[in-house]
Amino acid sequence: MGRQQIRQWQAASRAVAFLAVIMTAAPAWAARTGRAVSVVRQFQDTLLVVMKAGKSLGFEGRYRKLMPAVRASHDLPYIAELTLGPYWDKLSLAEHRAFVTEFARLTVATYAAQFRRYSGQAFRLTASRAVAQGDVLVETELTTDGHKEATLDYLVAQSAGRWRIVNIVANGVSDLALKRAQYTAIIRKKGFPVLLSILRAKVTELSHGAPKR
Repeated sequence: MGRQQIRQWQAASRAVAFLAVIMTAAPAWAARTGRAVSVVRQFQDTLLVVMKAGKSLGFEGRYRKLMPAVRASHDLPYIAELTLGPYWDKLSLAEHRAFVTEFARLTVATYAAQFRRYSGQAFRLTASRAVAQGDVLVETELTTDGHKEATLDYLVAQSAGRWRIVNIVANGVSDLALKRAQYTAIIRKKGFPVLLSILRAKVTELSHGAPKR
């Protein structure tokens, strides 16, 4: 076998090996993204159900229906930890529990306030792809009567065998980054107890004056 033939054989072998890797990895990638997409779709389906019954449910009714859906689809303890940045490790276990509780309440209250009525809204999946550390980015759009109203991109990560949302980027703005900047600034300037009081006050504000959507 001549050198040219050897090189051709080696190139063909590498191509076959590469194709084998792709074919092996593709099912795993598809399964991973499929599970992440399912988490987002199920949560968005719940939002639509709540919106369609929003007026009859009222804020409290929407809140009660959304709490289990948010807990199932969002990794709230992990998100809460990330929002506090370096301050998380400086808090006691009791303070961790208190913050996660208030953070969860505010998260659900925000959804209940923002998604309060239905007027032709729908969610549309635009893309899903694997990103760093094996996480999946699920890109969606919120539309009203077919017209795009907002982009909602969900970062979904696996922990303890479960896929859950760990960040949402709305119209290019990271909710996690925004909250982290706000919360750490409050702790730095006013202390952790003040942050808890602000979160509780915000939940009360949302329950009394939910913004229209």
